[in-house]
Amino acid sequence: MSWKRGAYPEFSLEDALAVIFMLKNPTGRKAISEELNLGEGSVRTLLKKLSGIGIITSTQKGHFLNEKGVELLRKLQELFSEPVRTREVEGMTAVALKVKNPPKFKSIELRDEAIRFFARGAMILLIKNGEAVFPEDERKLKETFPEMVQSIETLEPKEGDIIVITWADNNADALKSAIHVAVFLKEDQLPKEIVNLTR
Repeated sequence: MSWKRGAYPEFSLEDALAVIFMLKNPTGRKAISEELNLGEGSVRTLLKKLSGIGIITSTQKGHFLNEKGVELLRKLQELFSEPVRTREVEGMTAVALKVKNPPKFKSIELRDEAIRFFARGAMILLIKNGEAVFPEDERKLKETFPEMVQSIETLEPKEGDIIVITWADNNADALKSAIHVAVFLKEDQLPKEIVNLTR
């Protein structure tokens, strides 16, 4: 009998990070599967791995971060925020997150990374003098896309932070592409046990 890899459960680092943010509250496997557009087998494997590094507790009510998991989440939040839903862009689901103390970056490179990760488009903003601006020419967000300003205020951005906004045909792709940009900027600072989950 030949062994086929075909149905092998797979997930990305972005999936793992999205799940860690989701598990602040008890969440069931089905909800994770639907939110991230992941097969049940992949979700099962991912939860098993998170359990294996000792950061989640599983009960009848669902899976959630234990004390060690909450501590790990705190470390992640020192790098970037939880992604939040924003106003739609071009009729598509959009998600925003904040990256703290970003390294030097090129906006076009970050947009390309988002699109490579299934976003249909991305906007990279810098907080400068208390306002969200496009880094290339310092155009203010409130002048080009005023309705988005309120959406990103919930992220409570500080001077020098980057705001990443991605949009896609579905929520899972918008969510994961935003996280992917954060990973691209901060991968060397991510907790090793999380990076090793997908190796």
